[in-house]
Amino acid sequence: MKWGLHALLQGTNEVLGLGVRELAGFEERAGHVRAASALGVFFGILFSAFNMATPGMEVLGQAELAVVLVLLVPAVVASRWPHWVGLAEVLVVLASMGFSFALLIFGGIEGTGLFWVGMVPFLGFFIGGQRNGWLYCLAMIGAMTLYFTGIQRHLPWAHQHSSVVATQFVLSFVFYTLVAAAFNRARSQFEDKLQQRVEEKTADAKALLAQMEYLATHDTLTGLPNQLLLVQQLGAAIDQARTQNRAVVVCVMRLERMFELCNVLGAEGGDQLVREVSAQLQGLCGERGTLARTRRDEFAVIYPLHQPHVQPAQLQQFLLEHPISIQVQGYSLFLEFTVGLAVFPEHAASADRLLHRAEQAMLQAYRSDQSWSLYNEDLEKTFVRHHLLFGRLRDALQLGHLQVHFQPQIDLHTGQLHGAEALARWWDPVSQSMVPPVTFIPVAEESGLIRPLTRWLIGECLRHCASWHAMGRPLDVSINLSAMNLLDPELISVLQQSLQDTGLAPRHVNLEITESCFMDSPERAMEVVRHLHSLGFRLSIDDFGTGYSSLSYLKNLPIDELKIDQGFVRNLLDNPGDQAIVASTLDLAHNLRLSVVAEGIEDSATALWLRARGCEFGQGYHFARPMSAEDFLHFAGNFTPSLPPTP
Repeated sequence: MKWGLHALLQGTNEVLGLGVRELAGFEERAGHVRAASALGVFFGILFSAFNMATPGMEVLGQAELAVVLVLLVPAVVASRWPHWVGLAEVLVVLASMGFSFALLIFGGIEGTGLFWVGMVPFLGFFIGGQRNGWLYCLAMIGAMTLYFTGIQRHLPWAHQHSSVVATQFVLSFVFYTLVAAAFNRARSQFEDKLQQRVEEKTADAKALLAQMEYLATHDTLTGLPNQLLLVQQLGAAIDQARTQNRAVVVCVMRLERMFELCNVLGAEGGDQLVREVSAQLQGLCGERGTLARTRRDEFAVIYPLHQPHVQPAQLQQFLLEHPISIQVQGYSLFLEFTVGLAVFPEHAASADRLLHRAEQAMLQAYRSDQSWSLYNEDLEKTFVRHHLLFGRLRDALQLGHLQVHFQPQIDLHTGQLHGAEALARWWDPVSQSMVPPVTFIPVAEESGLIRPLTRWLIGECLRHCASWHAMGRPLDVSINLSAMNLLDPELISVLQQSLQDTGLAPRHVNLEITESCFMDSPERAMEVVRHLHSLGFRLSIDDFGTGYSSLSYLKNLPIDELKIDQGFVRNLLDNPGDQAIVASTLDLAHNLRLSVVAEGIEDSATALWLRARGCEFGQGYHFARPMSAEDFLHFAGNFTPSLPPTP
């Protein structure tokens, strides 16, 4: 029974459209009221004027004018405020009823007024919606039925309608109500479906927007905040620390050998590696710290402190006590980080600048081959100057601001000029000073400019050396090569082309290499050295004794000469340790049938000590400082031996 009643009610609601949602908001409802009111005012005034001018219809015209003034005009005014829009709707519906009963009572219904009354149901559903429309129309039908069946006979001054007209009018009004209800139901269902689609699309758009916002602020692999969100969170942490007089540490960490590890583990293993690392770092951060992944191989941590300052010793101890070790694809990996730290408020007061300075500290640590570094303003200035030299060095190469200087090399046994070591010099017009090689050579190696710099140096050196020979001075020239030069596939062709251009014999060109050249790629370096030796170039190990290679390289290298670093020579006579090292180096070289050049000779006593122990050649300030090509040519032409020949 209950189920049948429920089904009946549900069916009735469906047929009558009572379950349709009313979707109109304030603006739409107010618009409906204003549209209906405007039409009502216009036609109400028009017909009231017409009826008042028609004999016998004056009262009807006055009633219509009263409806306009009392109901419609206030409805227009009330529709301007959200909390009065409901009253405005009621006033419009009452106005339609007022017009209808004015036509009934004063006889207009038997004329054209019948057509106007038929619009009332449509207006009721349009203004009030499905549910209120039914209430308005049923109330109207009930009121008209009551009027026709009982009230009109008690109003002798009112127009008396026949039962046929009354019945037809009520039935036609019921028909209009059904049509208006069906039409409004269809319209409301269409709007409901349209609204549902709009809501679905809006929900999809919001979900997509939320996803885009998430992707814009998070790392997709780990789900950690990215740099954009990190800066926002750091700003909030700084604001809170400022009010509490506390410090905030920003730690930027670069995972070393990331590319190599991912290459070994593969793409999936590399992703697993990053996720494992982020999980361990998240554990170290705890609830107070905020971890972010800022780049492919970099993470950053925001960590508020309880005190206003940070103790570097405590930071170092913490880093040492928490190494990162993970398991990936069955491999046990111990991971190393290069860490840079910056502290608010000591190093910066804004989020962007504090993060930048933590990154700067990390780069300082990486450059100095340290595991971590706390931001240092002086080091940053040096770092910035170093990197600003990139562009200036490129310009110097293109504009010819680089020069070759030569430092004479003396035969210690004859006292005669043997040759010269070529040294690159850079006059910088920006700073109006000479930039030392120890500053710009590392810049050239890091920026890739070492290749054009070496090509230029080789060309200049061989050109000058060939000119010496043409003047009757058969001097040799020594050229320094870096590890990057030995790995340059074009090095040999550049040397051969320069020999061809100048006509110089390769035996007059001494190529100086350091022991560090064999550290990164010893097989490739050994292959190049052997090729150079086969072409006839003389080869020398520069700064011998300061590198890290074993003596096995020295035994197998096809070299002709060793150069003892000036660090062992400058205070040679006052340091027994240096004397022992130099003497043993001379013995080693001679046993391997190599000649020896000693750098850093600053007095004749040192030169005589070296000569007495068999050192063949020397260079240093005692003989001459490095000088321009023109000055060297003058020096060679007026050279007077400072050492007597060996007896």
